[in-house]
Order: sequence, then C-alpha cells, then structure tokens
Amino acid sequence: MGNAATSLPYAIGNPVSTTKDGWALHVGSRKSDNAAVSVFVAKKPALQKASQLTPALHHFHHCKRLRHPHILQVYATLDTDNPTEQGSAPPTTKTTETGDLIVVTEPCIPLEAWLQTRPPPEQVAWGLESVVRALHFLHASANLAHGNVSPQSFYVTPAGDVKLWNFSLVTTIEDGQLSRHFKEWEGRLTPQPYRSPERHENRWDALAAAGIHAMDTYSVAVLVSDFFGGTIPTPLVKACQRMQTPNLKLRPRLQPLLKCPLFDTPYQKLQLQLEEFTVQPVEQKIAFWQNLTPSMQAGLLPQELAVYKLLPIIQQTITTLCQSDALKSQDMYRREVLATIPPLFFIAEAYLGNKTSQELGPMVAILFEMNDRAIRGSLLQKTAFLLQHLDNQMLNQSVFGPACGGFSDSSPTLRELTLKATVEIMPKLTQPNLEKLSRYLVRLQSDPEQGIRTNTVIVFGKLAPFLTEVSRQKLLLPAFARALKDPFIPCRLSALKCLLKVKQFFTPAEIAGKVLPAVSPFLLDGSKDVRKEAFLVLDDFLFSLKQESEKMGDAKPMPAPGQAAPQAPPPQPKAAAPVAPAPSSGGYLSGLSSWVTSSAKPTEPPPVAAPQPVAPHPPPRSAPPPQTVASLQINDIDLSDGWGDEDDALDQIKTEISPVAQAKIQFVSPPPLPPAPGGEDDFFGSFNASKPAVKSSLGMPKGKLAVPKQSISLAPKPAIKKLSVDDDMEDGWDDF
Repeated sequence: MGNAATSLPYAIGNPVSTTKDGWALHVGSRKSDNAAVSVFVAKKPALQKASQLTPALHHFHHCKRLRHPHILQVYATLDTDNPTEQGSAPPTTKTTETGDLIVVTEPCIPLEAWLQTRPPPEQVAWGLESVVRALHFLHASANLAHGNVSPQSFYVTPAGDVKLWNFSLVTTIEDGQLSRHFKEWEGRLTPQPYRSPERHENRWDALAAAGIHAMDTYSVAVLVSDFFGGTIPTPLVKACQRMQTPNLKLRPRLQPLLKCPLFDTPYQKLQLQLEEFTVQPVEQKIAFWQNLTPSMQAGLLPQELAVYKLLPIIQQTITTLCQSDALKSQDMYRREVLATIPPLFFIAEAYLGNKTSQELGPMVAILFEMNDRAIRGSLLQKTAFLLQHLDNQMLNQSVFGPACGGFSDSSPTLRELTLKATVEIMPKLTQPNLEKLSRYLVRLQSDPEQGIRTNTVIVFGKLAPFLTEVSRQKLLLPAFARALKDPFIPCRLSALKCLLKVKQFFTPAEIAGKVLPAVSPFLLDGSKDVRKEAFLVLDDFLFSLKQESEKMGDAKPMPAPGQAAPQAPPPQPKAAAPVAPAPSSGGYLSGLSSWVTSSAKPTEPPPVAAPQPVAPHPPPRSAPPPQTVASLQINDIDLSDGWGDEDDALDQIKTEISPVAQAKIQFVSPPPLPPAPGGEDDFFGSFNASKPAVKSSLGMPKGKLAVPKQSISLAPKPAIKKLSVDDDMEDGWDDF
C-alpha cells in the first residue's frame, strides 16, 4: 500500500470482501483508542488493468463530500501515490496509475451479508426507509442522481442502519443532459435488472427530462424485492408497480413512499427520535430516557441498536454535561444525567459483556464527580455490578475515592448507602484506601443516626480480615469499646457479636487483660439481650483462655490470693561479696530513714525522757520535702497509692499490700535488740518525742524483714542493701 499509508491514524487489517468494481473491504482500527473502523482499498494498477480506474477515482472524489445520516460516514481518505491531493477538483485521465486509494469509514458489512442474517421485519423496513431517505437527500439537496442503485451499493453498520455507498456513477443533469462519465460507464457497472428500460435503450434525453429521480426510482422498486426475500409486501405492491412504469412522467419521486404504513413501527419512531435527539429540548430528552428503560426491559430494543447507537449517545451526553461547569450547575441538566444512568447500566448488564470495563469505567469516573445526591445514590446502588466488571485499579481510583465524599454528606440516606457500598468493594481496596476507610468509620461512630452507628460496628467486623496486624491492634478493640458504650441497644449487641467474629485477631494476653475487662461490665447491662450476649462472649473467651492455659504446661505455682506463702529459710549471703553499707541516698528504706531523722526538731541528742504515748497515726507537724528515690529503677511501681508525703502510714503496709506480695514477704526472728528507753517499739514515736526514739520493725512483729533472694535487717542505723534491677522483681511490689 506504500509508505504513505502509515501516515494514517488507522491500522488496516485483513480483507473481508471484494466488490466487482475493484474495491476490497478491510477491517481496521483507530490507533489512538483501538476503535473499530472499515477500510476500503483499491489498487490503481489492478484497476487500470480491469479498466476500472476512472470510476474508482470518481467514487473516491465524491464519497468524502457527501454527508448525511444515511450515507456511509467517511473518516479519512488517502491516495498513497499523491498524499497531498485534497480532491479539490474531479479526477482526470492524467491521474497517476500507481499506488492505492484508501477510504476509512465507520464499521460496516455489505447489505447482502446483513440480509442473510434474517433480521426482524421492523429492522428490514427501517433499512429500506433509510435507502429512500438517503436517495431523496441526494436528489433534492445535492441535485445528483446515484445511477447505480443495487445491493452492492449499500452497507449496514453494527447499529443496523443501512447506508448508501458506491458513488462511481453519480451524475448531475445540466442543460438537460446527463454527464458523459455516466453514459460511458453505467452499462458496465450497474447490474442489468436495476437498469430502467430507457437506460437499455439509451434514451438519455427522455431520462434527463423526466427528472433527477427517474432512474433511481425504478431501481429502488427492484431493490424492495431483495430486501424482503423476493416477495414484495402487500402495502408496497402498488407503489412498486407505479415506480417501475415505463411512462417516465408517471414515475413518482421517492419521498411520498415514506408515508407507507409498512414503515410505521415503534422501531422507526425510536430511530427517528435518536436522529433528532441533539436538537430536542432538555425536558423531552429527560422524558425519552425515562421511557427508554421500560422498553429495553420488555425486550423491544435490539442489542445492536442499544450497544452501537444508544450507548454512544448516552456517553456523549454524560461527557458533555458533567465536564461543563456551566451545565452541571443547572438542575435540569443534572436531571438529564440522572435519567441516563438506568439505561446505561441496563445496556452494560445485558449486552456489553467483556467490554463493560472499557465502556462503563470512564463514565462511572465522570459520574462520581457530579455533586448530586441522586446521581451518587444511583451509582452506589450499582456497586455490586461495578465490583464484578471493573478492575482493581479503576475501583480504587474511580469509584472508592469519589465515593468517600458520601461519608461526610448531610443526608443520612447517602451516608448509609456509602457505608453499605464500601462493604462490597472492601476486598479489592488497597491498604492506603483501607486505612482511609477506617478513619471514616471511626468518625461515623459518632453519627447522630443510630442505624448508621450500628452498621458501622458491623463494617468494622468485616474490615478486620483485610487490615494489617498493626492496624487491627489500633482500631478493633477501641472501636468495639466505643460501641459498647453506645446508648442504642442494637449497637451494643452488634459490638458483642463482632467481638466473637474477630476473636482470632486477639492474643490470649489481650483477651485476658483488655477484652474481658471491657465486656464484663455488660454482664449487668440494663438490656436483657445485651446481658445474654455478654455472657456468651465471656464464656467463649474464657473457654479459649482455659485451652491456652492447658497448653502452657506446668509452671511454678503461684499462691492463691489471700493465702500466705510457705515458710522458707532465708537465703544465705554470699561470702565472697560482703554487704557494704548503703549510702544515705540509696535504697528506699535508707531514704525513708533519712527523711525520718530529718523531721525531728533537735539537731543534738536531747536528754532521755520518759516516753509519751503517741497515737498510731499522728499527723506530721510540717510537710516534709519529697524524697527522690534514686536507686529504684522499676517503672512498673505505682508510687501514687498511699506514699505521699502527707500520709505516710507505714504501719498499714501489711494491710494494704496485695496478697501476692504478702505471700512473698517472710519474717524471721532476729537476735534480740536492746530495749528502747521508752519501753515501746513504735517506729513513729520519734516524730513527737523530745529525744530520738528507738525504731521498731515498721509496727510489725519484731524481727528481720526477709525479701526473696535478699535479706534486710532492721537495727539502729542498719546497713541496707541497695535494690537493683537484677534482684527478683516478682515480689508483689507491682500491686502497690
């Protein structure tokens, strides 16, 4: 075809048919979007050899100038031997006889091939009406006679429209004469049955005097029989007889033939509406789209018409209105867009099949950008269908992103539709979109609508399997805890049920330390249903913990709460490492001792006086400064429970200490200490005494306080071992 053919923005495929006048029909596609086209190719050397080059050039010149809905639409033309030729003048005999003639048109097949598929009668009638309309335009508007009406001069588009073609004999009548080109070539190109008697007899003057329509009217009467399988329908019998009359003055024009009742069908009305659709008022367009869906559901709309004619009109309407700020801001145009959505999805569901993603995806992306609740609601109701036919990338970008705007909408209905839609699309969301969804769900837990809050809890349960482990730890339990505090009973019930569904995402430690404490208060909930569900959840989790406990095997037994630990001999100090006196700022006991001594008034030892009875818990005369415990590095100890400077009731340690700690503290009888001058071993007696009192063992039975793995003796100015992190920390101090 020559190198010039590569300049076309179309790819030329394999040939599908060849005409008698030297043109070959090829399948093709547009390079930009792979849209289907048809390509007619004629090789000049072969045409010259068959003496058909001149008619081919004649057709090549006229086909790209005639535009009508019922004439085959031309996209591009190319003469590869003369690519700069624009066709400004009719072809001459001096035209170069090398290269190819290429004509790119809308997709089509020959009329004969279409008739072999036995289309329905109403489609055949519309095809014949299209022939009449195209020829009437040629006669009345272009003042041209086709001159070559036959089945080889018509092609059918995928939408079922019959289009006029083959302008190799088209002629004018000037000065009462037909063109010389027509007279020269008509006998060799037009099939004999379609030539009128005057053409057989070469009565050119009589034919020209009869009018531009005379020869084509005769050929159409013969063509009617081909359309209906050799039998002329009864309404057309008399009309065809008159169209074939030898009397040229009585041969009618073609336009009155359109009044035949054969053409009056619902299919014809629909086709005419589509032809005039662009010039109709907006209200009529809305009514058309609203009435179209019931017709399609009733099976009154052929698939070819729906896919190849209706769908492009819908796509053009949506694209034009939604991408124009001036149009989409007006209510009537938004209503028109809304009216196109039902037929759009019906066509996609019923006819598109594998092409759904290609045809529907861009439209969905545009529609989601419309700031209209009705449009957004219609799209959200089709989420399940979109999930089946759109790829993951399009779902994440074109559907989920714009749909998230519904979470913040002031309409409760739209918020609920958005929430339900995300449940269906959730399995195909990317991790960033899942994180984005979780943030919206947390916000919806404060929604004023009770039903939305309840559904949000359910969505959290469905979202759990798709989250990462870190996200689940951050989101799930706090979300269910918030829902358990909701005053709406179904919301609390949903939270408890979802806890059971996602229990596999909680570790045994989380169940024991976080989940069960969150659930147990609802064992006494005001709602009987909530209490019942809480018991079910508690029993299920306890059973799981019991199984986990059995898997752990035997471990060192811990004393039960309230029981004393068994007596054991104190650990022997290491001989190689004698205990050195701790500094005054060392362990906790040494810090306490320094604080006690600093609280007394006299700096010198006063004379020994008789001991005065002291109340068990006298208030200090002044608040001592807080002491810094520098050596105790255990972060888990809570120093806020009973250890303030204003209330140091150390004699209550034994009663406030946890059972586990009591079990680990052992008292061993120490060597006898010299009696105090006052005769009492009250540790707090020195606070109000005029002289230092002898310290006792913390108000407990006299003896040595033994801590596991370490021994501490209480004596006047004792040497106390400094606590370190290496010591056994499991001694009950956490319970303070």
